[in-house]
Amino acid sequence: MKQNQNRKPDKNPKQNRKQKQQTNTLKNMMWMFKVVWRHTPGYIFWMIFEGVVWGFNHSIGILYIELLFNSLDGGEGFGHTAKIILAYAIYLLLFNIFHQLYWTIYNPRIQKRLNIALNSELFRQAVRLDLAKYDDPEFYNDFVWSMEKSLSHIIGTMEDTGKLINRLIASVTLVSLLLSVNVVMAIVIVAVSIIMFFLQRYGNRINKEMSEEMNPLNREGSYVMRIFRLPDWAKELRTSDIGEIMLGKYRKYYEGCKQINLKYSNRYIIFYSTINIVNIVAEVGMIVFMLYQVMVAQSVLLGGFAIALNAYWKMTWQIGDLVNRVMNYHAHSLFIDKLITFLDCKPEIVDGDSSAEPLESLTIKDVSFAYGSGDKAKTVLEDIDMTIKRGEKIAIVGYNGAGKTTLTKLLMRLYDPTGGEICYNGKPLSAYKLDSLRGHIAAVFQDYRIFAATLGENVVGGHYDASMEPDVRAALDASAFTDKLDELPRGIDTVLTREFDDEGTQLSGGEAQKVAIARAFYKRADLIILDEPSSALDPDAEYALNRAISDYAKDKAIVFISHRLSTTRGADRIYMFDNGRIIESGSHDELIARGGKYAEMFNLQAEQYRKKVAVEV
Repeated sequence: MKQNQNRKPDKNPKQNRKQKQQTNTLKNMMWMFKVVWRHTPGYIFWMIFEGVVWGFNHSIGILYIELLFNSLDGGEGFGHTAKIILAYAIYLLLFNIFHQLYWTIYNPRIQKRLNIALNSELFRQAVRLDLAKYDDPEFYNDFVWSMEKSLSHIIGTMEDTGKLINRLIASVTLVSLLLSVNVVMAIVIVAVSIIMFFLQRYGNRINKEMSEEMNPLNREGSYVMRIFRLPDWAKELRTSDIGEIMLGKYRKYYEGCKQINLKYSNRYIIFYSTINIVNIVAEVGMIVFMLYQVMVAQSVLLGGFAIALNAYWKMTWQIGDLVNRVMNYHAHSLFIDKLITFLDCKPEIVDGDSSAEPLESLTIKDVSFAYGSGDKAKTVLEDIDMTIKRGEKIAIVGYNGAGKTTLTKLLMRLYDPTGGEICYNGKPLSAYKLDSLRGHIAAVFQDYRIFAATLGENVVGGHYDASMEPDVRAALDASAFTDKLDELPRGIDTVLTREFDDEGTQLSGGEAQKVAIARAFYKRADLIILDEPSSALDPDAEYALNRAISDYAKDKAIVFISHRLSTTRGADRIYMFDNGRIIESGSHDELIARGGKYAEMFNLQAEQYRKKVAVEV
């Protein structure tokens, strides 16, 4: 107890927080400059040089006015005055040439180079990261923010730094000029500038507090605007009254913004009134004082008066802008924190030492899996045991949410099991190099994607050239896409989607699904995983596709995942999933004879199909 009584009280927590923020901001700025230096070192050099040139430019302009006015005031001849004008004209020409070269040619080019280098780093990191990271909303939001805002914040930091150098040099040179004219005037203007500095800091603090209160409302307002702007919600808005609810949310957003504006209005009135009073008093006082020095004391020439007036106007503007640039560093630092977290994140699913040989068997031993961890963990698979051998056709069936798709991700080692083990040819998946292992497995996921690229590039899953055409055609034939291929204007070179090409082809759901299946066939993998491969097809097309898949992949292992049991009858073995567990396994005939959950599901679907046919007839 005595020790506690004698212990010095901690510093103000608010002060500690502020110091920590400042330290973190400085650390993040240094990290950012290292990144820019690594990719585009010239950007830093020219940013500093441009800031120095612009910093001196403010004072050179004022010095020119002083020399011009003093030349007139001192009765110098026309020739002397003309030389001053000519020298300044030459300087302006050179300065503007440099300005245009930097901002219209060099700066956009170096920003593009930095953009490509930085985004390449971000893209590679996105591919390296575990798929599980996409299940973490906080990490995913930071990831999206990093991808969208990285360049703007880094370039913003660079430009703010260049302008900060500019403002500091300009302020020092302006004060030097003022000291050469009148020491008292220089001291007064510096004192007023310091007052303005603290007033601007206070104004920025008001803006920051108001912005923090506005952010949640702005997110809600942006959400409503997206709903009415994007096509994703267009059908629902036209077939329901949900639009009125969204309009209500928008009105709530507007009212909230109005209340926050009213809350801060008094502080803004006081702030801007104080700024204006200080400006008016300082400017009038400075003009009266300098007029006295010129007209009564005759200690200052007309050029000195011009310097004082121009320097004051420039100094007050420079100080205000300098404060804004410094305050921007905090906003940049908050972003850079997220960028560092994203780039420093290490994947947990990493390469093993072995290269995968052709598949002979895949063994799943007592596998369990849960999304998330701790109290938020959600178990989706429990005690899964099965074996898949070369040449076998395996069907995994069950209702939506039974854990079927999750199993495919485990087989490709997009996730690692939270319990049990999956072995490829008797060795754990973790023993293999990821690219080598996945090179032997092809998958058509339930949420497959078609890219805004040519049909050939979509099938190959990468670069396509004419030498690949026979294999691409064979894969498209095997996926029953031949008829559609013959209709395409440029065949395999036809661009899919109209995202970037008005002449592109928009495929139907079934056609797109066949392209995704062709992508799996082209890979010539030992194990093909088809997750709901016929979900977008009618029964006839589904039957033709199943036949094509079986013919094309006779010597390969195929895993069908479906809740439509018409695809399962020809499987060597069927596994029935329910609530993340295997509740039945066997051939179609065995499971029908057993009369369990599979038979119930099959008979229910068959009855629904018979009723549909009867209605159509």
